Amino acid sequence: MDFTKLPLFAEAEIVVCGGGTAGAFAAISAGKMGRDVLVVESLGSLGGTATNGLVLPIMSTHIKGEPQCSYVSNLVRDRLLAVGAIDERGANFDPIMLKTVLEELCVESGVRILYNTFIAEAVVSDGKLTDIVVANKSGLGRIRAKTFIDATGDADVCVRAGAEYTKGNPKNGKNQPISLRYIVSGVDYDEFGRQLNEEASRTGLWGTACYSEGVIYAACCVGDDWALNDIFLKAIENGDLLPEDKAYWQGFSVTGRRGCVAFNNPEFFVDTDGTNPEHITKAQINGKKAIARQLAFCKKYLRGFENAYVSDIASLVGVRESRNVKTEYVLTAEDLLRRQKFDDMFCQSNYPVDIHGGIFDFDPSGVQPLDDGKPWYEIPFRSLVVKGFDNLMVAGRCLGAEFLAQSSLRVQHSVRSSGEAAGIGAALAIEKGILPRELDGKEVREIMVKNGAVYA
Repeated sequence: MDFTKLPLFAEAEIVVCGGGTAGAFAAISAGKMGRDVLVVESLGSLGGTATNGLVLPIMSTHIKGEPQCSYVSNLVRDRLLAVGAIDERGANFDPIMLKTVLEELCVESGVRILYNTFIAEAVVSDGKLTDIVVANKSGLGRIRAKTFIDATGDADVCVRAGAEYTKGNPKNGKNQPISLRYIVSGVDYDEFGRQLNEEASRTGLWGTACYSEGVIYAACCVGDDWALNDIFLKAIENGDLLPEDKAYWQGFSVTGRRGCVAFNNPEFFVDTDGTNPEHITKAQINGKKAIARQLAFCKKYLRGFENAYVSDIASLVGVRESRNVKTEYVLTAEDLLRRQKFDDMFCQSNYPVDIHGGIFDFDPSGVQPLDDGKPWYEIPFRSLVVKGFDNLMVAGRCLGAEFLAQSSLRVQHSVRSSGEAAGIGAALAIEKGILPRELDGKEVREIMVKNGAVYA
C-alpha cells in the first residue's frame, strides 16, 4: 500500500507518539520550549502505566534526597499536592488526578492532543521519518512532523520505521512477567493495619507488612519470608487461592483515597510478550478471574475487607519490558553495575536490578563499581537518539538499554526524566537547525536544571 496517498490528518514540528509517562513529559517540556507539539495517544487520557495501568507508587531512586532529575515532576507534584492527591515525598499519588494534571499541563504548554488514535505504520525516506500512519474514527491517515519521539513503551514507531532493537532476555528471548493491576475500595485501614502489624510483630518481618499513619504496605511472594505467608498458605490449602496467587502479591494505600488499596498483581509468568495482542488479551481475561478470586480471599482472610469492592481494573496491562531500540549509545549491564557516569547524562539512578520471574544469568564478579563517592549510575542523552535516523528519538522504557540495565531504568522517575530530556532535545535541535545526534546533551541537562530539575 502506498501510504503517501493517505490523507494528511495533522502536522506539527514535534509529534510525540504515545501519551504515557514519558510521552506526556516529552510533550510538556517541548511545548514549554515554544515548539508546535502534537501528542498521539491510543487511549482517552495521558499517563500510560502510571494512570491507565494503575502503577503506583513511584519507586525510590535509592539516592539521598530522592532527586527526580525532572522539573516537570516538580510541576506535577505541586499540582497534586494542592488537591491532596500525592504524599509529601511525591511518591504515592492518585492515578485519576494525575490524568487531569498531565492534561492540564499539556494544554497550558500549547500541546495539542489527539486521543483514541492508533499508530499503524511509519513512512521513511532516506533515513528520515516523514509521517506516521494512524487509524481512528476518521479512518486511515498520516501525521507529519519535523521530529518524532517514540514514547509508545514498546518502540512501535521505531520498529515500523525499521530501527534495530533487542527484545527479551538475550539467553532465551523471554520477556519479564506482565501484570494486571487493580484497586479495591471500602477497606477499613485501621482494622487491616492492625492485622498487618500483628503478623509482622509475630514473624518479625516488618519490611513485608506494616501500617503507620494511614499508610498501608503488604506483600507476599515466592518464599517464606513474608509476614502474611501463613495466611496465604492456609488459603491455598483450603482451595481459596491458587499457588500462582502467592507468586507475586503486593498492596499499597492510595494517597487522597482513604480506604483504597492498589494491588500490584495478579502477575503472569507465561505469555508475557507485551507486543503480542493475544498475550495482552489473555492477561486481561485471566487477570479479571484472578482479581475476583483474590477479592474473595481478602474478604475471608484479611480483616477490614468485609465491605470492600473492586473499584478499578487497569485498562492497560502492566508490561515491564518488551523492545529496546538501538540508539547512539546503548546502556549496558556493565554501565549499571559499574555506576558509570556520562558527560551528557540526563538522569541519575541507583534503583536496583529488578527482574521478575527469575534471575538473569549474568556474572557481576568482574565489574567493580566506580569509587567516586557517587553511588548511582547515569543515563546519557545519546540513549534517546535512534541509530540510523535523522529525526527520530525514543523515550521511556524502550530507550537504548540492554535487558539487565532496562530492568532498573524502567521505573517512573527514570522514564519521566527521559521524556523531559527527549522533549527538550527535540525542541533544541529544531531551534538550532541541527539533527538530534549533533546536539550536545549537556545543553539539554543545563536547560532541565535551569527550569528546576534536581540532581544529586
